Amino acid sequence: MFAPLKKRIAPGISLLLLAGVVSACGGNEPGESQGQSTGGGKQEVTLSVLIDSSNNEQNTRILNEAAQLASKNSEKYSIKVRLDTVPNTDMDKKVDVLAAGSNLPDLVASAPKQVWMKRGLLADLTEWFDRSPMKDDYMYPSLLEEGRNNGKLYSVPIKADSIFLIYNKDLLSKAGIADTGFSSISWDDWIAMLEQIKGAGLKAANGKDVKGFTFRISTYETAPFVFSAGGEFFTQDGSKAVFDSPEAADGLAKLKGLVSSGYADKPETDYANWMSVFFNENAAFTITGGWSLATFEEGGLDLSKLGFSTVPAIRDSTSIFGPGLSFSVFESSAKKEAALELLTALYSSEIYKQWLEITAGIPVLASLSDDPQFAANPIKPVLSEQLNRIKPIHSDNSSSFWTKYDQLLEKIILTDADISVQQAELQASIQQEIDNNLK
Repeated sequence: MFAPLKKRIAPGISLLLLAGVVSACGGNEPGESQGQSTGGGKQEVTLSVLIDSSNNEQNTRILNEAAQLASKNSEKYSIKVRLDTVPNTDMDKKVDVLAAGSNLPDLVASAPKQVWMKRGLLADLTEWFDRSPMKDDYMYPSLLEEGRNNGKLYSVPIKADSIFLIYNKDLLSKAGIADTGFSSISWDDWIAMLEQIKGAGLKAANGKDVKGFTFRISTYETAPFVFSAGGEFFTQDGSKAVFDSPEAADGLAKLKGLVSSGYADKPETDYANWMSVFFNENAAFTITGGWSLATFEEGGLDLSKLGFSTVPAIRDSTSIFGPGLSFSVFESSAKKEAALELLTALYSSEIYKQWLEITAGIPVLASLSDDPQFAANPIKPVLSEQLNRIKPIHSDNSSSFWTKYDQLLEKIILTDADISVQQAELQASIQQEIDNNLK
């Protein structure tokens, strides 16, 4: 069932759907006191949430409803929520500025940030989580582990996505490939398919040759090849860069080999151009996340043609941890108790199911995994497998990493540059940046 997918949104947007709200009644600034008592004896509290500046309309509706539910269930508080927005790319800088001025908001919606945990910026949520129904209901221990530091829980993931392989079943059939319903694949079996597509000499409706694979020169979309080969990028605490390894080089060499062997079209750097290659059926496979389905569907691609698989396994079938949304409470907040009541409401079935319907998301709670609303989602089995084998890129201490690694990818894929040499040079530069930031 693809009906909900038309409501998907682009990367960096769907991650943050639950988070920001502009209360119709205004709100307190970060650091203000709990507020005044209402006529019913409850204390009025406005919680400020630091969040990406996208999707305000949907954010407002969902989180306002969560605040209303939290108020209904609370014996002490009447809760409203106020949005404090910033582009996701500027989130770390914003937190640094607010922390320096002792003006942090009450909550933050972001990917888990080990650096914030280590700095003592986030409140310990362990006791709250252990008392909640989620403790025995949470489906992905490895995902939850990303919110821990030294055994304590500081960030609770509520939304997860992942990079996976998408394929055009019609093109596979035209190339003579019998199995067009697989949800996992080995590297060798995938290469055999790409060779068969290459030999079939297919032409698309626009007259161009059909390639086996199309991808974007982007750290985000290509990281699964490094992970699948057994490589890493950083230690989990972000203190060491470790992408200069034979395993990482093997993953990149295999990726480059897809182009040199004629299995992949020349990779794109522009998102729209890359999307159009698969949309126009000039490639049978692409690698991306569920958010890209919105681009395909809005452009008129028949999504029933598509199949979904885990990342091709070179050594170990795994994936980069896709855009996930985690909630944290800042330690400096004077409203922690009310903030936890809001988090409890966000995870309640009535609120959580609404949000998942809007995003076509995959539940992180086992109690909802077989709900008819989600059971037919074709991405579910793929994400369920990969989210138990996540490998995030822990780049918190190196803001320049993403840009510089994109540049490395472009150089090694499109030129004869030596992969190991390029990795070693960049790793030295990134490690110096990390060391400087950790002084």
